[in-house]
Amino acid sequence: MIRTLRAALIIATAVLCAPAHAADTWITNWIASMQGPYPVGNPSAQPVLKFAFPTPEAGARDQTFRLILLPEIWGKQTRLRFSNAFGTKPVTFDGVHVGLQYGSATLMAGTNRPVKFGGKPTVTVEPGKDAWSDAVALPFVKDAKALAGRKLAVSFHVADETGPMIWHAKALQTSYVTAPGAGARGQTADEPRSPIRQPPGTSSTPST
Repeated sequence: MIRTLRAALIIATAVLCAPAHAADTWITNWIASMQGPYPVGNPSAQPVLKFAFPTPEAGARDQTFRLILLPEIWGKQTRLRFSNAFGTKPVTFDGVHVGLQYGSATLMAGTNRPVKFGGKPTVTVEPGKDAWSDAVALPFVKDAKALAGRKLAVSFHVADETGPMIWHAKALQTSYVTAPGAGARGQTADEPRSPIRQPPGTSSTPST
């Protein structure tokens, strides 16, 4: 994956939720405020992103994002929320996976899990809307305390042009994105040989 220094962008917003002790209760586990459309805002320590997004109006095209998130709490299941709050056209997400980060864009072997939406591997989010994934089992979460400080990697692919994207201008976490035309690569745990770069951050709003 090509690295871009500080993470900031985002087409979609991922909100991680972990189940509390009660089986039917979910709690918000990771959030960041949504801003947009990219590049609106007052960026802090952001890299030049033209290599990945030549035209802000066009957004991303046939690219895979790998967003690195630090959960407040670990649980044995998680759900993701994808937002198109500031978009002007429907965005379809596919190849969505979630796994345990090993380092940079690389994942711990055997932890990358496919994510579905209503039992399907793809979801289309209309402008101004968002969508929750189905619950995803995280079998590597055996001892939550042992995972303190570890990070999750959420990967997803967009095939067509997304149009204006959501982002978080002051995100300080490094995340990754492939160059345009690289295709769906979220399933791989290793760093792809084709260019993937660090994208713009991650954003989202509180949900439960």
